[in-house]
Order: sequence, then C-alpha cells, then structure tokens
Amino acid sequence: MPTSRKNQKSTALVVATPATDDRIVAVIRSASAVARIAGSGGSIEQEDGTILVSDRPYITAGGLTIDAEEIYYRAEQRTSSARRLGEADKVSWLDPETQLECIMMRAGNGGFLGGYVGIPPSHPLYGFDRNAVPSEIDVHGGVSYSAACQATPSARPSLVAEANRICHPPVRPKRTRAPLDAAVHQPHRDAWWLGFTCDKVYDVILDDAGDRKRFLGAEIGGTYRDDDYVCREIEHLARQLKAIADGEPMPLRRGAPAPPLGLDAKRGA
Repeated sequence: MPTSRKNQKSTALVVATPATDDRIVAVIRSASAVARIAGSGGSIEQEDGTILVSDRPYITAGGLTIDAEEIYYRAEQRTSSARRLGEADKVSWLDPETQLECIMMRAGNGGFLGGYVGIPPSHPLYGFDRNAVPSEIDVHGGVSYSAACQATPSARPSLVAEANRICHPPVRPKRTRAPLDAAVHQPHRDAWWLGFTCDKVYDVILDDAGDRKRFLGAEIGGTYRDDDYVCREIEHLARQLKAIADGEPMPLRRGAPAPPLGLDAKRGA
C-alpha cells in the first residue's frame, strides 16, 4: 500500500549550487555568518535546515583563516547566541602544518565548542583512551575525547548526520556541483580522534547562562571560548600530536595559555 504523503519524511535538499555570497545570505539569513566565509567559489547544500558550505575559507573572530573543507550551520542552532556571533557549528579542515584532520564542532546541548584532531594508525597514541593520553599534552581542560571515526549511518548520509559527526569529511570532487552520494562517499575507519570541549567551570556556555553550577565563573574569570580560541587550540593540539609522532620536543604555544587544570574541580588540583 503506498505511503501517504503525511507519513513521508520531509527533506528539503538543495544539491550543491555555487556558493555565491548572495546565495549564502539567502539560505543562512545572517550577514554576520557570511562575514566568516572568505574567498569565492565552492558550493552550498541545504537539508532540513542544515546548511553546508564546501571549499571556502573560514575566518575566525580573531582573524585566523582556516582553509575549510566543510562549514556547517545547523538548524537547531539558528536562534542561539552563537549564531548572532556569526560562528559556524562545525568546520572541518586539513591542517597544512601537520597534515592532520581537524574539526571544530558545537555541542548540540549547550552550544559550547569543542576541538578534535584525527591521528593515523601509525601514531603512538592511536587507540589510546582519553585518560591514558600523556599529561604533558597541553590543551583546554585536558584531552576529554577519544574515539574512532564515528560510523557512517548509511551509504548516503544526510547533511544533518554529517554536521554532528566526528570523522573525515566525505570524499567529494573539489569545487564541483556533485551531490553527496554513495558513488563519491568513502567511509573512513582508520583515524583515532582526540579532542577537548569548552564546557568547564571556567567556561561561559552561551545557551546555559543561568546554570547555577557555574556560579564561580565570574570569580575565576570564566569566559566564552569562541571559534578563534578553539581553532587555535586545535592547531596547538595538532602540533603536539605531530611532535609526539616525530619524537620531537613539545612545541611552544602561539596564543593565549589554557586555564590551569586545577580550576576544574572534576580533575582536581
């Protein structure tokens, strides 16, 4: 018996049209968000309110330019404070200095950002649980995430799923109008991801400003960790992971120091 229209799932999909600025503004409805997307070319797709801009550089609030493979804006984050700041909800890129895959991604619950770096099977820390990662790795709040590439839900994953997945971007022909399809999608299971999240006691969570558990935020200098801070932390983590793989000394920080781990009661002094 045919499925009635009212029982069918509605999926509004725009297949990889050229990513002109006018087009991005029309879809995202935010000039501040578009201000973070530089250059020209690339493509744009939309599915159920989730928007993907491919092959366009992303500029953080502090002016750091990321040669992004994918920039996502999620439907559920449309009304958040982060959207008013113009930040993306997920940015994926290959770090040119370390050749490691990197992801900045916003949590669906709370709206805080996190950063993730994928390492190959040849890396000494491949497969390490987050609690077994060497303590000399210096990153915001310490390494709090460790996992293999998250499984691809289907041969043709939705943009909504991809916007929430910590894994390599799907393989697509560069700067074309090719849709996300089984013919070009290659699932990856060979990376191990290490990461951090900015939801500690010394972090301000934009969508959780009234959380009484964070009453010490003002006393210890709590602040919102924006896309600039997080992307620089990601790059610093990538450089440290490369140094470990190469047997080299840990690199010096190039930006602001991370808060002392002792400020987080869950980790102890």
